[in-house]
Amino acid sequence: MHDINELIDNVRRNEEIARKFFEIERCILSIGRCDQFVSTLTKEVQKQFNVPYVWVNLINEAPLSHLIENLEKMPDLRDRVLFTRRRSMIDIIKSSNKTVLVNTNLSRCWEIIPAVYRDIISSVAISPLTIDGELVGLFCQADADSTRYDATTKDTFLLDQLAIKISICLSNVTAREKLEYLATRDPLTGLLNRRQLELMLDREFARSKQQERDLTVVFVDCDAFKSINDTLGHNCGDEVLEYIAKRLLKYVHKQGLAFRFASDEFVFVMPGKSYEQAIMVAESIQDYLQSNPLRYKSNLVPITISYGGASVMSDAPSNYKHLLKTADERLYDYKNNRKRSVPTKVFKFLNRLR
Repeated sequence: MHDINELIDNVRRNEEIARKFFEIERCILSIGRCDQFVSTLTKEVQKQFNVPYVWVNLINEAPLSHLIENLEKMPDLRDRVLFTRRRSMIDIIKSSNKTVLVNTNLSRCWEIIPAVYRDIISSVAISPLTIDGELVGLFCQADADSTRYDATTKDTFLLDQLAIKISICLSNVTAREKLEYLATRDPLTGLLNRRQLELMLDREFARSKQQERDLTVVFVDCDAFKSINDTLGHNCGDEVLEYIAKRLLKYVHKQGLAFRFASDEFVFVMPGKSYEQAIMVAESIQDYLQSNPLRYKSNLVPITISYGGASVMSDAPSNYKHLLKTADERLYDYKNNRKRSVPTKVFKFLNRLR
């Protein structure tokens, strides 16, 4: 009778675990955004299995590199997602595709543990996450109780099953986000494309009018870009565009958005910023590029830009297209004035190569 009761208890426990697995899977299966996926997954595992600390490690390289920018902007995920080198993950799980339990010498896992948890937890379960058989992350559960994840007494079968389900759902989410990313980005520079610029400006222009706040657009153009292509080749031209794009992202991304408009033309948009503030950003980008030429093969290629801006408050445009047109006209005024003055460093450099 005792054996039968024990068997019944085991069946009931397994049914309860299966129900919790199903509930977690139900919550994450239809999610299309990675930030929502990480948030929902970690909170559900905490709730269903009463785990105090849950987070996800993702590799900071392909095929997940396109997720980094969006996830790092989410303050709610600060302690729920880490971007880590694949090498660091492999050092911990070795070649195993099984969950690793650690309750001694946790300092060897510091790189995959959020700093806020390091002095709190005493045991951790680390489950590999894979896409198409390739390691892309770790799913981590931790407790202050050192016995909860003890490799000498605990089996990892159920944790491995959970990791498999999470990997399948993660694969679906990243595939959807990858398609969205490719549809909205310029493939060379990674900046948002012209279509996204128009969608954003349409939205932000209406918001600017409604809230009576400024909205500034700045066009940026690479000086002598055709001459760079003709003299040093298109590979060099591509590197020049990527170099400028990286500077745009660095100087603009916390205050607005940067776009590739066409060929060597870029646009950045700064909601809530005045014309003067946006032009100061353009000047900072110009100063950096002039002081830091691009190293291409054996050459240090000088890069200079021209720019022109317009804002809702300063120029009173009737619509976002008028705002863009005004900024574009000022760019070409600036560019033409420079052409009539002394030659830029770029032209001098290219003339020496010819």
